[in-house]
Order: sequence, then structure tokens, then C-alpha cells
Amino acid sequence: MTPAPHVAEHIPDAGTFFVDWATRGLSADRAREIESAVNGRRCQNGWFPLESLDSIGSRGFWRGPLTYLARMTSDDTAIMQRWACDGLRGENRDRIEATVDHLLHQQGHAAAATWAVAVRPRIYLDASVLGGKLAAAWEYNLGSIRSKDVAKSVRRWNR
Repeated sequence: MTPAPHVAEHIPDAGTFFVDWATRGLSADRAREIESAVNGRRCQNGWFPLESLDSIGSRGFWRGPLTYLARMTSDDTAIMQRWACDGLRGENRDRIEATVDHLLHQQGHAAAATWAVAVRPRIYLDASVLGGKLAAAWEYNLGSIRSKDVAKSVRRWNR
């Protein structure tokens, strides 16, 4: 699914956000390794699907720096579902939640948001509000991780 430009412009890209955060203070070689690892997991529409993190562990450095990307995006499904299902109840809510979750994991944040906006035209789903909530959650989830932890994980990842 191709994300609509009027929606995508308000949604931060998880991969880009993470690369910008994770590469601060790293050498150019180490930064390129992280960027390459993230970009190699993008889907065809150019966005970062959460499914690509399913094989990443959440504990320890042995999985490398993408462990921190998995931690960063750990709240994204709930955030996207709450935003897309605002005001819905019952079976309609369940269907929207399931589809948003599927698209988020298969196609990325912007595709899931584009679909939600398209199927709920009577409700104004503000993509900029969603983008702000995602970015705030990412900052919060990364807040306790030190840059030296990232550097250490890159070194161990290369062993």
C-alpha cells in the first residue's frame, strides 16, 4: 500500500528516527552499519514495518542495536489502534484494530494511518496528532538508553 502524501507528511519514519538517535556520537563506519541494518528491513513502500523486528530479542546486547529499535517501537501498536479507533466500540473497533495492526506490521506506520483515514472519512483522524504521539513515545522509550550502550552493542554485534 502506498501511503497518502497528506498523511505520510505528518508521520515520523521509525527507521529514520532511530538512525538519527542511535548514530549520535558514533564513528561514520559504525553509523553506516546501523543505517544499513535499518534500511535493509524496509518494505517496498519505503517505510519501516514492525514485522521486521519480530526476530529481534528484547534483552541484552547480543542482538545488536536493533534491539533498541524494537524497544523504541514497543508501544506503537497500541498508539496506532487508539488513534484509529477513536469513538468506536464492539465489532467495528475490533476490525479496525486488527487491520491497523496488520498494516503497521506489514507496511509501516504511514500505510496503517493512510488506511485508517480512508475508511473513517466521517471522523477527522488528525495524522499530526498521531505523529506527535509516536515521536513522544519513541523519545520516552529511548530515554534510558545511553549512547555508550549503543556503541557497545554495535561492537558486540560485529563479533
